[in-house]
Amino acid sequence: MKKRHIIDLLFPIALFLVLAVSALFLVILAANVYQKSVAWEESNYANRTCLSYVTEKIRQNDVNGGIEAGTFDGEPCLILRQSFGESTYVTYLYNYDGQLCELFIQEGTSMHAADGQRILEIKDFKVTEQEEGIFRISCTDKDGQETVTYAAVKSRA
Repeated sequence: MKKRHIIDLLFPIALFLVLAVSALFLVILAANVYQKSVAWEESNYANRTCLSYVTEKIRQNDVNGGIEAGTFDGEPCLILRQSFGESTYVTYLYNYDGQLCELFIQEGTSMHAADGQRILEIKDFKVTEQEEGIFRISCTDKDGQETVTYAAVKSRA
Protein backbone atom coordinates (compact mmCIF):
# COMPACT_ATOMS: atom_id res chain seq x y z
CA MET A 1 0.00 0.00 0.00
CA LYS A 2 1.23 3.43 -0.98
CA LYS A 3 1.94 5.86 1.78
CA ARG A 4 0.12 9.20 1.38
CA HIS A 5 1.87 12.39 2.26
CA ILE A 6 0.30 15.58 3.50
CA ILE A 7 1.60 17.33 0.38
CA ASP A 8 -0.74 15.15 -1.72
CA LEU A 9 -3.65 16.90 0.00
CA LEU A 10 -2.21 20.41 0.43
CA PHE A 11 -0.97 20.90 -3.14
CA PRO A 12 -4.41 20.55 -4.87
CA ILE A 13 -6.03 22.73 -2.19
CA ALA A 14 -3.35 25.42 -2.55
CA LEU A 15 -3.62 25.28 -6.34
CA PHE A 16 -7.40 25.62 -6.13
CA LEU A 17 -7.11 28.63 -3.78
CA VAL A 18 -4.57 30.35 -6.06
CA LEU A 19 -6.85 29.85 -9.07
CA ALA A 20 -9.92 31.02 -7.12
CA VAL A 21 -8.17 34.18 -5.87
CA SER A 22 -6.84 34.89 -9.38
CA ALA A 23 -10.30 34.50 -10.89
CA LEU A 24 -11.82 36.77 -8.24
CA PHE A 25 -9.10 39.38 -8.83
CA LEU A 26 -9.72 39.22 -12.59
CA VAL A 27 -13.48 39.69 -12.14
CA ILE A 28 -12.96 42.68 -9.82
CA LEU A 29 -10.47 44.23 -12.25
CA ALA A 30 -12.83 43.72 -15.23
CA ALA A 31 -15.76 45.23 -13.30
CA ASN A 32 -13.67 48.29 -12.46
CA VAL A 33 -12.62 48.78 -16.11
CA TYR A 34 -16.23 48.35 -17.25
CA GLN A 35 -17.48 50.85 -14.67
CA LYS A 36 -14.93 53.46 -15.77
CA SER A 37 -15.71 52.99 -19.46
CA VAL A 38 -19.46 53.32 -18.83
CA ALA A 39 -18.90 56.52 -16.81
CA TRP A 40 -16.68 57.92 -19.58
CA GLU A 41 -19.30 57.08 -22.23
CA GLU A 42 -22.09 58.66 -20.19
CA SER A 43 -20.02 61.80 -19.69
CA ASN A 44 -19.18 62.08 -23.37
CA TYR A 45 -22.74 61.28 -24.41
CA ALA A 46 -24.12 64.51 -22.97
CA ASN A 47 -21.49 66.72 -24.58
CA ARG A 48 -21.52 64.97 -27.96
CA THR A 49 -25.30 64.96 -28.09
CA CYS A 50 -25.49 68.62 -27.13
CA LEU A 51 -22.98 69.70 -29.76
CA SER A 52 -24.43 67.44 -32.46
CA TYR A 53 -27.93 68.75 -31.77
CA VAL A 54 -26.85 72.39 -31.95
CA THR A 55 -24.72 71.99 -35.10
CA GLU A 56 -27.60 70.17 -36.83
CA LYS A 57 -29.92 73.05 -35.91
CA ILE A 58 -27.39 75.46 -37.43
CA ARG A 59 -27.31 73.43 -40.67
CA GLN A 60 -31.11 73.35 -40.83
CA ASN A 61 -31.37 77.12 -40.44
CA ASP A 62 -28.48 78.17 -42.66
CA VAL A 63 -30.15 81.06 -44.48
CA ASN A 64 -29.10 84.70 -44.85
CA GLY A 65 -29.22 86.33 -41.43
CA GLY A 66 -30.86 83.29 -39.88
CA ILE A 67 -28.23 82.48 -37.26
CA GLU A 68 -26.69 84.61 -34.54
CA ALA A 69 -25.26 84.38 -31.05
CA GLY A 70 -27.04 86.43 -28.43
CA THR A 71 -28.89 86.28 -25.13
CA PHE A 72 -32.39 85.23 -24.17
CA ASP A 73 -33.79 86.12 -20.77
CA GLY A 74 -30.23 86.80 -19.56
CA GLU A 75 -28.85 83.45 -20.80
CA PRO A 76 -26.30 83.15 -23.63
CA CYS A 77 -28.01 81.47 -26.55
CA LEU A 78 -28.01 80.61 -30.20
CA ILE A 79 -30.75 82.44 -32.10
CA LEU A 80 -32.17 80.84 -35.24
CA ARG A 81 -34.65 82.79 -37.40
CA GLN A 82 -37.06 81.28 -39.91
CA SER A 83 -39.73 82.84 -42.07
CA PHE A 84 -43.02 81.10 -42.74
CA GLY A 85 -45.22 83.12 -45.04
CA GLU A 86 -45.35 86.63 -43.65
CA SER A 87 -44.34 85.67 -40.10
CA THR A 88 -40.87 85.26 -38.64
CA TYR A 89 -40.23 82.66 -35.96
CA VAL A 90 -37.27 82.40 -33.64
CA THR A 91 -35.69 79.33 -32.06
CA TYR A 92 -33.58 79.93 -28.96
CA LEU A 93 -31.09 77.28 -27.80
CA TYR A 94 -29.76 78.02 -24.31
CA ASN A 95 -28.86 76.65 -20.89
CA TYR A 96 -31.45 77.04 -18.18
CA ASP A 97 -31.38 75.40 -14.76
CA GLY A 98 -28.82 72.78 -15.80
CA GLN A 99 -30.64 71.82 -19.01
CA LEU A 100 -30.11 72.56 -22.68
CA CYS A 101 -33.41 74.12 -23.68
CA GLU A 102 -35.08 75.01 -26.95
CA LEU A 103 -37.83 77.56 -27.38
CA PHE A 104 -39.59 78.11 -30.71
CA ILE A 105 -41.78 81.23 -30.79
CA GLN A 106 -43.04 83.90 -33.14
CA GLU A 107 -40.66 86.85 -33.16
CA GLY A 108 -41.79 89.55 -30.76
CA THR A 109 -43.63 87.16 -28.44
CA SER A 110 -42.73 87.63 -24.77
CA MET A 111 -41.50 84.41 -23.17
CA HIS A 112 -39.13 83.39 -20.39
CA ALA A 113 -36.24 80.91 -20.28
CA ALA A 114 -38.28 78.61 -18.04
CA ASP A 115 -40.83 78.17 -20.87
CA GLY A 116 -38.41 76.28 -23.15
CA GLN A 117 -38.43 72.56 -23.93
CA ARG A 118 -35.77 70.75 -21.91
CA ILE A 119 -33.54 68.71 -24.21
CA LEU A 120 -30.55 67.43 -22.25
CA GLU A 121 -28.93 67.76 -18.81
CA ILE A 122 -25.82 69.97 -18.98
CA LYS A 123 -23.94 72.35 -16.70
CA ASP A 124 -23.12 75.16 -19.13
CA PHE A 125 -23.70 76.13 -22.75
CA LYS A 126 -22.05 79.01 -24.59
CA VAL A 127 -22.17 80.20 -28.18
CA THR A 128 -19.98 82.98 -29.55
CA GLU A 129 -19.43 84.16 -33.09
CA GLN A 130 -15.65 84.02 -33.49
CA GLU A 131 -15.72 85.81 -36.82
CA GLU A 132 -18.42 86.37 -39.39
CA GLY A 133 -20.15 83.07 -40.03
CA ILE A 134 -18.05 80.94 -37.63
CA PHE A 135 -19.56 79.99 -34.29
CA ARG A 136 -17.74 78.53 -31.30
CA ILE A 137 -20.07 76.25 -29.35
CA SER A 138 -19.06 74.89 -25.95
CA CYS A 139 -20.98 72.50 -23.77
CA THR A 140 -20.00 71.53 -20.22
CA ASP A 141 -21.52 68.38 -18.77
CA LYS A 142 -22.70 67.93 -15.19
CA ASP A 143 -19.23 66.60 -14.24
CA GLY A 144 -17.52 69.78 -15.48
CA GLN A 145 -16.01 68.36 -18.68
CA GLU A 146 -16.13 70.94 -21.47
CA THR A 147 -16.33 70.02 -25.15
CA VAL A 148 -15.97 72.60 -27.90
CA THR A 149 -16.84 72.57 -31.58
CA TYR A 150 -16.93 75.14 -34.34
CA ALA A 151 -19.71 75.50 -36.90
CA ALA A 152 -19.54 77.59 -40.04
CA VAL A 153 -22.55 78.88 -41.90
CA LYS A 154 -22.51 78.92 -45.67
CA SER A 155 -24.90 81.80 -46.09
CA ARG A 156 -24.27 85.22 -44.64
CA ALA A 157 -26.40 88.29 -44.13
